[in-house]
Amino acid sequence: MKALILAAGIGQRLGELTSDIPKCLLPIDSSTTLLDYSLQAIKDNGFTEVVFITGHAEDKLKKHIANNWKHKLNFKFIFNDKYSEFNNVYSAYLATDIWDDETVLFNSDIIFHPDILKNLIQYSREGAQSYLVIHDKKILNAEDMKVKVNDKDEIKQINKGLDLQTSYGEYIGILALKGKERIKLLESLEKNVNEKRLNIYYEDALDHVLSEISVYPSSTEGKIWTEVDTKEDYELAKKIAKEIGSPCTIK
Repeated sequence: MKALILAAGIGQRLGELTSDIPKCLLPIDSSTTLLDYSLQAIKDNGFTEVVFITGHAEDKLKKHIANNWKHKLNFKFIFNDKYSEFNNVYSAYLATDIWDDETVLFNSDIIFHPDILKNLIQYSREGAQSYLVIHDKKILNAEDMKVKVNDKDEIKQINKGLDLQTSYGEYIGILALKGKERIKLLESLEKNVNEKRLNIYYEDALDHVLSEISVYPSSTEGKIWTEVDTKEDYELAKKIAKEIGSPCTIK
């Protein structure tokens, strides 16, 4: 399996904390970063390759991988030279040629209980269905990347602007698409880039084609996680890390 990690962004809302490092390298303690928790879960679930879409402070990311992970997984880096101009739809688009049915996409600015990925991989291996990891056990807010499902449990909309009361849950930034579902997303990414819609999220490109495909929620089952966009999120990530425990390969 292949992990595709989008790690090009600047992380402006975190201010000086990410002025010279990628958001995913925010330190959790003296020996680990936010990224290390994702990489440990990726390694533990049998992935053999990790592809980063890089941008801001790429050199720091490469150095961290070389110092801590070089001999534990195989790594590839694709540089997004438009990281300061375009939204992450362009980063996802840059992965088009390497994105296959064994690829799982991760946002780089998340920390999650390892069981969340374990469950996704189990579901994915059991058949040909495609999944988005959804936190379906929380009170939603306006900033959440919300989803709606139909009566067949298929996700048919994903958008921050969806109604809070009728949305099913929040997409946490991990997806596994196969077959037609993957191809339709890749086509949508290419279409949006070619038509210069470069200020959108890759989730928006997915939203454009959800009516044509079948994608299902893989529930977090209430397990802890957070996306790190703000300093408050960062403090929550540190608390979550204490509950999860340090990645063993970084000790």
